[in-house]
Amino acid sequence: MVQVIADMFFLHERGFWMGTYFTMYFSGAFLGPIMAGNIAARHGWRSFFWLTVALAAFSTVLLIFTFAETKFHRNNGSHAKSTSQTDEKVLDSEANSELGAEQVGKGKPSKAQWLPVQKPDSRWKSFVIRDLTTPILVFFNPIVFWAALMLAGPADLLLIFNITESGLLGSPAYGWSPSAVGYSNFAFFVGGSVGVATAGPLSDWVARRATIKNNGIREAEFRLPALIPFVCFFIISHVVGTVGYDRLWPWQAILVCGFGFSGLAVTAIPTIAIAYAVDCYKPISGEIMVVGTVMKNVLGFCLSYWVFDVHVTNGWTGVFMTQFAVSILPVVLTVPLYYFGKSLRRWTKNSDLHRMETLI
Repeated sequence: MVQVIADMFFLHERGFWMGTYFTMYFSGAFLGPIMAGNIAARHGWRSFFWLTVALAAFSTVLLIFTFAETKFHRNNGSHAKSTSQTDEKVLDSEANSELGAEQVGKGKPSKAQWLPVQKPDSRWKSFVIRDLTTPILVFFNPIVFWAALMLAGPADLLLIFNITESGLLGSPAYGWSPSAVGYSNFAFFVGGSVGVATAGPLSDWVARRATIKNNGIREAEFRLPALIPFVCFFIISHVVGTVGYDRLWPWQAILVCGFGFSGLAVTAIPTIAIAYAVDCYKPISGEIMVVGTVMKNVLGFCLSYWVFDVHVTNGWTGVFMTQFAVSILPVVLTVPLYYFGKSLRRWTKNSDLHRMETLI
């Protein structure tokens, strides 16, 4: 879906729609436990999995019959002519890749784009090889790797809260029923909703203001300062998890400042980080999300093995501080990335990555 967003929406809209996507992306983790607990209590745990099968089948049917192909090749003749006379600082940012492009009226997908099955391109074998190898190659790109870590950190903090909330809130200290524990996940959803309402628009606004101050020249790094308020909420959620869990704080503090702020961070921080990576390398937007998803899932899988062992030996402080150490590394690296990200992009300015969009 990141690739679809890059296909369909303009640069100044990318942050908002990226935030919308990530909110929907994590809503399963937000709301799934609520539904699963109540369905399991009334109809058995198998019923919830049959529900997910039905929802997946319904989504597949919608995708096949109501989702048009978004790939579209624009005429870049005027663009090539206009940008050939610009200097390097304009050329090296994807933000300026639409110079000279003209918007002509309002269009809609053609009938061919709605077809559920389309004629494969004669070069389909090379496309398959490209799709299999490109994520491996871009994994070692510093900007893509940073964005993947920024996605994985908040997601894995959310995972820690998900797998520990039953043991904490269901303990004698709180005495919550399984259904009440499930309802606590609404805190994640509320935080995530605040994230989608603020992160994308804020990053778009910050980047637009910086572009105006830079004489109209857009640089991808202009989006990064918008991370600051959301990183603060991210840090607070770690602190509440550490101290609140150990000292059995009132549940209101844990739900609002722990669960809620975690939900806010998990939608806001990946929104800005992935949008920045797509700003830098729009032709591989899909591969960027593949790398981020792999990183998130691998770290999350590893996390599930050590959380409870560390809790036994070092308490909740050891659990949350270990997660904090892993998550804060890419956050700290954002500072040098803001100042030297353009130099990193210069290293790949002649890479075939920038021409992949014209090859498919």
